[in-house]
Amino acid sequence: MLFTWLIGLALLAQPLQPVDVALDPGHSRVDVGAVGGGLREYQLTLDLAQRVRARLEQAHLTVRLTRTDDLALSDYTDPNSTPQIQAEQEARIAAAGPSRIYVSLHFNGGPANLRGTETYFNPDRAPDAVSTDGLLAALLQAHVVAALADEVGYAAVDRGVKSDLLAGKSYGHFFGLRGPYPSALVENLFLSNANDAAVLRDDATLDALADGCVQGVLEYFAAAAAARPAVDLPPPSD
Repeated sequence: MLFTWLIGLALLAQPLQPVDVALDPGHSRVDVGAVGGGLREYQLTLDLAQRVRARLEQAHLTVRLTRTDDLALSDYTDPNSTPQIQAEQEARIAAAGPSRIYVSLHFNGGPANLRGTETYFNPDRAPDAVSTDGLLAALLQAHVVAALADEVGYAAVDRGVKSDLLAGKSYGHFFGLRGPYPSALVENLFLSNANDAAVLRDDATLDALADGCVQGVLEYFAAAAAARPAVDLPPPSD
């Protein structure tokens, strides 16, 4: 038993291998997130993340989820504590490990009249964040809205891409968008809106959201590859 425990500790101590995409299912059983229509955000985000992962892996990309169950990753007991929120989000970034991009999946809440999809990025994360993180956010936003319309016939309000400085958080940027890699946070639909919540009870809607997220990721990687400077090769030898 002791030997098995030591092996487990050794495996946990090993550095995580790089992946193409780190997916963060927002919230946990501690900080449930938005609720509405009999739905809870922390459960929906994990369901959605698993669908996205399966599709990305079918596209031959490597994926890691920051959580695979309903538990928080840190010593998180008070959802209203800013230090605990920061610690939990830093634990998410650590659990993501090295990755080409970090995508956090959420569902929104607020006044009942608000509905639709919006995507956030942190323009101050790095010097090139507007061209990398901003592009990632824009592509995710566009494809998620399009997939809802094309696959389930739901005309979600396109609330656009936003800097998270507009989110009204007392601590400014979402802590989850302060990691070392290009990052975006998708607020897929509002659980607090009756129409958005109703359509989310249809399994096809989650599939559409997953398809939109995957298309956004794939287009981002294609754009990133195209933007790389050409490598000057030496002339062929005689």
